[in-house]
Amino acid sequence: MRPLPLRSRAASLALTAGLVALGVASAPSPPTALRVVLDAGHGGTDPGAVGSGLLEKDLNLEVVLRLRDLLDADTADPAGGAEWEVLLTRTTDAYVSLSDRVALANGWPADRFLSIHHNGFSSSSANGTETFSFANGTLGANLRDLAQEELLLALGLTDRGTKTANFFVLSQTSMPAALTEAGFMTNPGDMAVIGNDAGLQAEAEALLFALQRHVGAAPYLPGPTSGTYCDPKQNSAGCLPAIGSSGLPSLTGAPVTVTCEGVPPGTFGMLIWSTQADALPFFGGTLCVASPLGRFSPVVSTPWAGPCGGRLEQPLDPVWLLTQGFSAGASVHLQWWHRDPALVVNPVGLSEGLRLVIQP
Repeated sequence: MRPLPLRSRAASLALTAGLVALGVASAPSPPTALRVVLDAGHGGTDPGAVGSGLLEKDLNLEVVLRLRDLLDADTADPAGGAEWEVLLTRTTDAYVSLSDRVALANGWPADRFLSIHHNGFSSSSANGTETFSFANGTLGANLRDLAQEELLLALGLTDRGTKTANFFVLSQTSMPAALTEAGFMTNPGDMAVIGNDAGLQAEAEALLFALQRHVGAAPYLPGPTSGTYCDPKQNSAGCLPAIGSSGLPSLTGAPVTVTCEGVPPGTFGMLIWSTQADALPFFGGTLCVASPLGRFSPVVSTPWAGPCGGRLEQPLDPVWLLTQGFSAGASVHLQWWHRDPALVVNPVGLSEGLRLVIQP
């Protein structure tokens, strides 16, 4: 698996596929990347629905940005999923007219259009998830149906069903299109699910899975195996510690091992972790993992040959991940500290940081 930069939002450069006509009810797997326009509803002077002190326009944009991240990661990850080219109708809190959104998609031209919304109503009793297309029996309806299925699985809200509507972004786009209403901003129960970081991430992942299924791929959560960042501190013996892992940690799979190679044999080391990255100077190196920090018990490097032949190992197993409250799609940031026996002042060596994405 190729490493990705942290929270990369670079657009994929893969070529677009030729698509079948709108009247076909299901989509074959494309030979190359599918062009997808992601539309964050409302924005700027148009806040959309309001609830629990939050604005719909902000939730819409956050889901779109997270979904773009996931689609970019899916394109870069050859282990599963599909390939995508992604274009956003807005990337900031800006007002974009409906006609401009449609013109952007039609002019690209896109292969699919997915508009992200959250509902609102005059009564707080209205609740649940619903998804729209312009007509039934089309590729847009297929995307709509899959999005509804995945959102229900991810969020567990009331199923309000799949529907047709003459919304401008559905009727005027020249490609298959769907519009999601994941939950009601005006319902406290729905907002307890969707109005937070975990809910927004779950929503974005659900839409990733829907798009993957729509093109004939199995649902797959992409992630880098070795998203390293920051610079390691060189050991006084000339060693350069290198962090790595045997794979991606999983909530249900086998343990993976986080390693540190290139340290002196017999070195005491300790793996530290956090849910956040940092980049602060620390004892002449760089602290890549943000406070608050967790740590594992110290281990001793394997006494291999050579002054830099030591290796530190620490397993990450599903029990530990679940105990710490990790969920699929979350990131864990890791870094090795180790003693540099030749140093009297600041006798600490630091590896790079490592970002791993938790798999289901």
